[in-house]
Amino acid sequence: MKKFLSLALAFSVCLSLFACGGMKHPDYKTELTDQELNYSADELEDYAAMECSVDDYDLPALYKYFEGKVSLGVAFGANQIGYFGNKDIDILQESRNTEVRTMKGILKHYNMYVLGNELKSDHCNPSEGVYNFDDGDKLVECGKAAGAQLRGHTIVWHSQVPQWWFKADPNDGSSLQDCYKNGTLASREQLTERLETYITELMTHFKDDIKIWDVCNEVLNANGIRQVADDSYWAEIIGDVDGNGYADDYVEIAFNKAREVGGEDLVLMINDFNLEWQDSKVNAMYDMVERMLRKGVRIDGVGFQSHIGLDCNVEKYRQCIEKIAGLSEVYDECFPEYKGNFRIQITELDMNMYVGALANEYGFRTWSDEDYQKQADKYYELIDMFLDFADEGVIDAIVFWGTDDENSWLNSMNGKLRRNAALIVDRDLTLKPAFWSVARAAIAHRDS
Repeated sequence: MKKFLSLALAFSVCLSLFACGGMKHPDYKTELTDQELNYSADELEDYAAMECSVDDYDLPALYKYFEGKVSLGVAFGANQIGYFGNKDIDILQESRNTEVRTMKGILKHYNMYVLGNELKSDHCNPSEGVYNFDDGDKLVECGKAAGAQLRGHTIVWHSQVPQWWFKADPNDGSSLQDCYKNGTLASREQLTERLETYITELMTHFKDDIKIWDVCNEVLNANGIRQVADDSYWAEIIGDVDGNGYADDYVEIAFNKAREVGGEDLVLMINDFNLEWQDSKVNAMYDMVERMLRKGVRIDGVGFQSHIGLDCNVEKYRQCIEKIAGLSEVYDECFPEYKGNFRIQITELDMNMYVGALANEYGFRTWSDEDYQKQADKYYELIDMFLDFADEGVIDAIVFWGTDDENSWLNSMNGKLRRNAALIVDRDLTLKPAFWSVARAAIAHRDS
């Protein structure tokens, strides 16, 4: 790949990237990408024929292919933007430092940012009266500097949630299982108060900066609301408050409180996995959201996590999106003043390569060019389908769940390590065939 950016310019860009404490942020989207690029199909193919790295200055920025269609997002850890604001000259001179290159790729290629773990409640509210929003503040600073939208992930989940919330005595050292057996779980009133207090603190802190939230995450099993057998104590404790026969009232409480504190302009969503194929779960999601909309609970959209496999049935996925998209009519009927505001977002996209005969394999497999091409073809098929819905005003965001193959949660399974290849950027930060397929799908829609 051509390297016409001079050493002096490279250093000045690096300096502007990190020496920002108390200073006006530079225009990252301009400084990290050659502004002479035209984003044509021919230009794309020229670059696809080269070996490119995610941080190359003269490489087109991926999000630009999607402008006017959807926001293109990425999830990362707070440590991956840890260099943001660093003034140490020795660090700045390490222009090929992996962490620096990764962060430059985040700033360059995406215009929607998500923290993978550091806005979850066990991180933000580890003990009673203690709140930790420092990492969230880093996300806000980074988002502002790059002109990116921010997604808050996630307020209510059955995992990575403070255990003390669910205990009658927050200082009880017993496991939740033992509290359940011993009858020492929190009361409905205690858990509701703790949840509402946390939402008030969280939303008050971030209300001016984070405009999209996964209010509730993975509240469903295959058929309905999660129970204790699904490692969730929410329905067990709060239960069916209004007596309508459904123990999902904690979802309603969370959405209503988030709306009350955050305001009418926030986009408040519910997020779940397996919605791309599991009919029973899709139907349960549809029924629950419809029921809440008709009760006056304003849920602005459904997030399809999209932790898919190489064998994903894209046509089946399309049918599931069509089903959930039908909720827009209910939303418009129930909230006519916000007509057209209901949306679907692809919130945690990655592609597990261990499918079929490889499903239970562990270790450090080397993936072949043929494997990568199959992945690229599937990503093209997916993005093409997502953009069909974007054209209809249904999908407005696509978020990749990780920056590169080295930083993917799919590198471990059941506590064992294995070398997956789930994303569009390789471990060494070179661009995979899937990166180019994603761009090609966007160009095909743009130019059609």
